[in-house]
Amino acid sequence: MSTTKDAPNLHLDFVEIVEPRLFISSSYNTAYLTSTPAAKIDVSNPGSGWFDCGTIRSVRVPISKEVFEHQAGVPKTSRKQWEISRTAQISFNTKDLTPYVEALIMGSSIFNVTGSLIASSEHVASLFTDGSRRRKYFTIAKKKNPAFKQYDLVVCASNTSASLKDSYNVAVVESMTGSIITLEGAGFPADPALGDLVSKVRTVEFIDNLGSDVVRSALLFWDTLVSGGTSKLQHVLYFPKLRNYSGGDYDMKDAAEPYDIGVTLSAQAVSMTFGDGSTGYNFFKKWVLNY
Repeated sequence: MSTTKDAPNLHLDFVEIVEPRLFISSSYNTAYLTSTPAAKIDVSNPGSGWFDCGTIRSVRVPISKEVFEHQAGVPKTSRKQWEISRTAQISFNTKDLTPYVEALIMGSSIFNVTGSLIASSEHVASLFTDGSRRRKYFTIAKKKNPAFKQYDLVVCASNTSASLKDSYNVAVVESMTGSIITLEGAGFPADPALGDLVSKVRTVEFIDNLGSDVVRSALLFWDTLVSGGTSKLQHVLYFPKLRNYSGGDYDMKDAAEPYDIGVTLSAQAVSMTFGDGSTGYNFFKKWVLNY
């Protein structure tokens, strides 16, 4: 018979080093309020309404309960208990402070000041069909050469200057060859559409007025079991309503490593329908997906 010191194995498939990923919506997203994901969350292709905020570090999801205890007798003993409050949060650090990421996790809105619509805005003309390339490479229908340069910050939105001003769909130009634009990294966080306008951004202002109440939704997910470069099991937490609870803890580090920011998001309980058909209030839904 094995002893406890032998530490006999249980299920080592669930013992993994994980890289949690965070998708956040710019507003309340009810995608899974009454349903379950029909497939694993695609890390390279966020669904409609979601923005990829990248890999996050030092992730914690603390859930706190306060229980009232009725005691009676001598000596007093617990005779009845009931839960009187519960809270849930997500706390994490991130080094990716792309403007849209910082705004989404901080509960801010952004105001983009773009260049001249004649000189630096062009319509998206054609796109690749798959999401990862559709957001990184595109061609433009040039009325006038916008002369985008490497490291230009650009924004993509529907064909109005008003949409460009508050769009989170921001990326950095890697190169421009003829009418073909290649963006840095994964490109735009959301899919551009035919006819969208792409413009150079002069300034990005973060707006977070005192007393403002910004509700966001989030998907926190990670692969538990990976084999041959393919996700076999994936954990997913869906938070319908989150608010920035802590502000942001900027850490500028030193010359040896990049700066980062620590953030805590507080969850709000909402009524949800679960897979067994029951309904009730909770802060999040959690699944292990094995599609």
